[in-house]
Amino acid sequence: MKNGTRVILLIVAILAFGTRPTLVAAEGDTYAAIAFSPSTVHWAYANGEKTKEAALANALKKCHRSDARTNWCRNSYIALAISDRSTGGWGSAYAVTSELARSKAVAECIANNNPDGRAVLCVSSRGD
Repeated sequence: MKNGTRVILLIVAILAFGTRPTLVAAEGDTYAAIAFSPSTVHWAYANGEKTKEAALANALKKCHRSDARTNWCRNSYIALAISDRSTGGWGSAYAVTSELARSKAVAECIANNNPDGRAVLCVSSRGD
């Protein structure tokens, strides 16, 4: 019985510690983030960052709004769509091309009951 318990504990330990996802960004990864304030319709972005945390922090810092909402991407494009008729209506999305990120952001804005959603921003995580 003791050997069976040890085997089970060993298997659990291997599964728990041997298959953890890596939390460190791969060399060459770049991140971008957007921050959007629904109350003021003010937005900002950061791109070319080495970590998700840095991208989010810089976008929030540039936005200067306490109610800012964020989204981020890695090695791709991120877009923001807003509504002109619904104050604070917005959507955001990321994709491998700027065109796809824009269309997905508009679709997200429309899905959030903003039928006039339009893309106002699209940036690359690379910083270009």
